[in-house]
Amino acid sequence: MPKILFENQGGVGYITMNRPDAMNALNEALLGELLEVLRHCEGNQDVRVVVLKGNGRAFCAGGDVRWMLASQTDPAWPAGIHALGGQLNQVIMLLRNLTQPTLASVHGFAIGAGFSLALACDLRLAAAGTKFIQAYANVGLSPDGGSTYFLTKLVGSAKALELIYSGRTVEAKEALALGLLNEVTAAEDLAEKTAQLAGRMAKGPAVAYSQAKKLVYEAHQRDLAELLALEQEAIVTTTLSRDFREGLAAIAAKRKPVFEGR
Repeated sequence: MPKILFENQGGVGYITMNRPDAMNALNEALLGELLEVLRHCEGNQDVRVVVLKGNGRAFCAGGDVRWMLASQTDPAWPAGIHALGGQLNQVIMLLRNLTQPTLASVHGFAIGAGFSLALACDLRLAAAGTKFIQAYANVGLSPDGGSTYFLTKLVGSAKALELIYSGRTVEAKEALALGLLNEVTAAEDLAEKTAQLAGRMAKGPAVAYSQAKKLVYEAHQRDLAELLALEQEAIVTTTLSRDFREGLAAIAAKRKPVFEGR
């Protein structure tokens, strides 16, 4: 059974983690297939938005505890966990660096590295009652998957450390208030709301989106003068796109633009 399912629906690439019996816990096979499908999406003009979601009753339960229990006494354990962490790091970097907008559609549980996967996406939509847990300290581990980076950027160091130290459950309503989510919706509406949001973005100006995404993330590490220069270069790039010409033509014709994503 494939551990990752992929479907392109009208320019929206739906990536579904598919270990429902293990709450989509991350193992070598799942991460390997996830890397493969993310590389397929990278630079693919037929995929204008990427949606990451989970099959079954959870988005992702993080690391595979059953594998950890079976492997922790193996002399090869340090090398195995290091290799798995390397796979996870590649996934996080690919998710973050895709030129397309990325959306995490989260339900049930997002625990540990599953929480990190959601944070690595540009936008996060969650079903009411979804539980987000930085569970590392609960089992004596330090965070991985970029949790320390993303949480610090989104909520500041004090709140990030509170969530990490406590390992407490953050329900969707609190996650929204903290700025970790863009929207919370009824569980039965999550798929429809995800499709609506992703569908709107898939019809948008892909070149402008990719430049905006790059600029927003560069803002974390650039001063104002540097970012202004990057914005200046980016807007020149977008003026050379077909979408910009279509946008101008639509204004002149007093109609809605139909963007090609090029």
